[in-house]
Amino acid sequence: MSNTSDGLQSQLGVKEHSNTLTFRGMKDAQFSLQSYSITSGQPFDGVRSQGGATLSVLAGRKHSKPVGDWYNAQPAGAKLHTHTELSAPDELNFAIRGTLTLDDGNGPIVCENVVIAQGCWGSVNYWWFTAPGMVSSNEDVQYAGQAGTLQCSQRGRPIRLHFITEGGDNRDYYDAITVKVTS
Repeated sequence: MSNTSDGLQSQLGVKEHSNTLTFRGMKDAQFSLQSYSITSGQPFDGVRSQGGATLSVLAGRKHSKPVGDWYNAQPAGAKLHTHTELSAPDELNFAIRGTLTLDDGNGPIVCENVVIAQGCWGSVNYWWFTAPGMVSSNEDVQYAGQAGTLQCSQRGRPIRLHFITEGGDNRDYYDAITVKVTS
């Protein structure tokens, strides 16, 4: 892309960002992308591991209803989020679906058909997280956070993960989900 195009895209509010999400309690995170939705005209360059347990979605940040509709139409269980009190998003910046592979130091943990999305509330970008079979839980929830359990697999055996969001106004937790192995 030429500098002229970059300048025009910048003026129009079109810019690719490294949107990071960290899975606290894990040593590594990988994501194998199967499908995605992004607001029309916004850039999307996939999902990368940032090292450690942080993923980066390389994408623009402009929310739209079609992306929210796409996220809500995905097969899913309980929908966790890192900032808002909504039970389901209306507008989102982007959403991705695929296989999330986490490592707790005991080998890869594979979670299938995970859907991760980013929305915004004023100037704050926050995350949504779900997968088929995700069950809501009150365990380990603090302040305005949420929690859910999901059955994944480790070395071909079932394993349950407990995902916890902080929620509320703690900006240190907008870009993080805590993960604990429960069985």
